Amino acid sequence: MPQLTVALSSAPERPRLFDHRLELSAAEFLPLPFLPSLRGGLPRSWSCRRVIRSLEERSDAVVVQLPFAATPALVGATKPRLYHLCADVLTQTRTSKFYGGARRPVALAMAHGIDRLQRHLIHRPHTRLVSNGEALWRHYGEPPGRWLVSSTLMAGEIGSVVRQRPADAPFRVLFVGYLRHEKGFDVLLEAFRALLAKVPEAEMEIVGGIDYKGSGVDRLLADGLGSLEDEGKVRLAGALGFGPDLFRRFADADVLVLPSRSEGTPRVLVEARAFGCPVVASRVGGIPSSVTDGVDGLLFPPGDAAALAETLIRLARDPELRRRLAGAGLETARRSTIEAFAGTLVEELETLVADASSAPPQETADRP
Repeated sequence: MPQLTVALSSAPERPRLFDHRLELSAAEFLPLPFLPSLRGGLPRSWSCRRVIRSLEERSDAVVVQLPFAATPALVGATKPRLYHLCADVLTQTRTSKFYGGARRPVALAMAHGIDRLQRHLIHRPHTRLVSNGEALWRHYGEPPGRWLVSSTLMAGEIGSVVRQRPADAPFRVLFVGYLRHEKGFDVLLEAFRALLAKVPEAEMEIVGGIDYKGSGVDRLLADGLGSLEDEGKVRLAGALGFGPDLFRRFADADVLVLPSRSEGTPRVLVEARAFGCPVVASRVGGIPSSVTDGVDGLLFPPGDAAALAETLIRLARDPELRRRLAGAGLETARRSTIEAFAGTLVEELETLVADASSAPPQETADRP
């Protein structure tokens, strides 16, 4: 019977933000030190290394999610490794306003170091990679493994909430995510104003919280949204947990917009389509792995507010296009469930363990 042991880092306030609950006994759970960020995690690498060694002692293979905030702790694997890579640390750092001024060269140097170390880890013997999207997989040289598009949706949740708004209700734009520079919220706001000039009855709902102050988004919200809120054109819903309340927002919207400057393969694109909401997103990172332009969504160049506005105007005026994109998007969502993701991990683990068990003993360990 397969056994699972989980090593997890979590701040006390974070569990309420998780999408699903995982019930584990004390014997199945190894606590990692709190890892607040990539920079904050590095000093805790030695403590994390001890936990990982304990995990390896009781395991035949180890699954690690990357980026991992204490990356040096991963060096020196003694058991086969399956890495699940979720994001490009280089692109995240380059596009983040948080790393400005004197912080920027230090942050970029650190990101390049982490990227090189991840590349070393991924290409060790008896290691496989599952990446979120094709772009990440190619960035690391197409190592053994595969890329995929996943979500946090169970198969039974797809379509579990249906649209309640009338078909002829005002065209509604939805944004779901952290409000920060990398998400292109300023681009969305400019495009929405252009949409209103052509489709004055349009409205927008924003679901999410500000990820950090001083990024410019808090000022943008105060200065740029005041009049739109007063006119009833924009509604700020705040952060919502994963569940029916969020699903209702997807189902009742006419389009979800993700105008990011950098991305992995965002789950929200799958989640919106699972409830019949067409998606419009920037052509960046792993997004083209998730959205086939003109088939199950529409793509536009990152940072191009005029192109986004043009796309939104087109959708607002063409309900048949919205219906076609929604139908194809629903099929995409059905292929991107937790069950499908778990099946992929199991297949990769079986391949990994089989290859390692047939190798000479001296080849099964990764020594620094």
